[in-house]
Amino acid sequence: MKKIPFSKFTSYGNNFVIVDEVNASIFDETEKGRFAHFATNMYFGIGSDNFLVIQRCTNKVLASINQVRGYWDELPDLDEADFIFRMFEPDGTEAFSCGNGLMCIANYLFKTYQLESVKIVTEIPTKHPKIIDIGTQSNGQSSWANLGHPRKIAQDLFNPQIVKLHDDTISLVDDLEIGFRAHDLEPFSNQTHLSLNGYIVFTGEPHMVMFPEKDGVLSGFEEVLFAGSNYSSSLEKPAERRVDFGIWLVDRIGLALNNTYKNMFPAGMSINFARPVSAPGEKGILEYRCFERGVYKETLACGTGAVAVSYISKRLNKILPGENTILPYRCRLHEPESKILIHENDTGECRIIGFPVMLVSGEFELNHL
Repeated sequence: MKKIPFSKFTSYGNNFVIVDEVNASIFDETEKGRFAHFATNMYFGIGSDNFLVIQRCTNKVLASINQVRGYWDELPDLDEADFIFRMFEPDGTEAFSCGNGLMCIANYLFKTYQLESVKIVTEIPTKHPKIIDIGTQSNGQSSWANLGHPRKIAQDLFNPQIVKLHDDTISLVDDLEIGFRAHDLEPFSNQTHLSLNGYIVFTGEPHMVMFPEKDGVLSGFEEVLFAGSNYSSSLEKPAERRVDFGIWLVDRIGLALNNTYKNMFPAGMSINFARPVSAPGEKGILEYRCFERGVYKETLACGTGAVAVSYISKRLNKILPGENTILPYRCRLHEPESKILIHENDTGECRIIGFPVMLVSGEFELNHL
């Protein structure tokens, strides 16, 4: 029997199991993906959305990764980095990046090693892993991750013959058709299909952003998706019914787009719905919800999705430049005051600022991998 020391953190309802391999290896490389099942399984494991591993950034560690994974033709030059960020999905595949996960790692490093700021490698499964800065304020109240410049989605993640270029970083797709069974959309609509448009950007993960007030043809689409929100307008039907229906609809759209358009998005696509909202004396406020490709469902919040929503909204002149407030819709159903701050500097680098919380630490008894 093997005992696995772990810490469990949450950031806006995104839950992560963290295993620390800074000073010693807990798993060999082949075991990491398999342990993701136990880390994410709420019935026979610990229970979380994703499994995170933090390692020292050394050539020895990089070589051990590449020996098993074969990510790179030659080891990348990452000498400036202190640590490596790894994230594994429930099925054991390694994800590119995660804004909320990076903030949890920043908070963990602050609590465990008293490190206020470090350089960490993310996007490990890509040809060119990226070094970014993460950290935690000295009072420990908030953490941050500088995700850098949003980028045009790489050609191995989409079909360039189908996707159009909106500008030098954002791609546009239109007329994405989703079919429904008869009565699926009742009592809100008698339609049997939706035609959607979306804007795509890479913010460490591939994200599509849709604005339901103009990118959907379902009558009342925006109010269905954001029912029960503090910013919702008055509704003809009870908000509770639309909240439940909206949850089903986001999952249905996310799964349909990822399955129907697999030729367009071979690596999958996270789907975000966003709308600008306003409150007295405040500017640059967006509400959003996100279907994440790696877990195949809507999550309570997504850090890289929040960056994508903010970045694209600015380029479409929906909000003003500067620091913006992102309201994670599903998370706010549980914690109404939840807010994610996105600051974009003059050069276009995006920093996400949030408030991770450690839930528990302990050991998980593992009989086999």
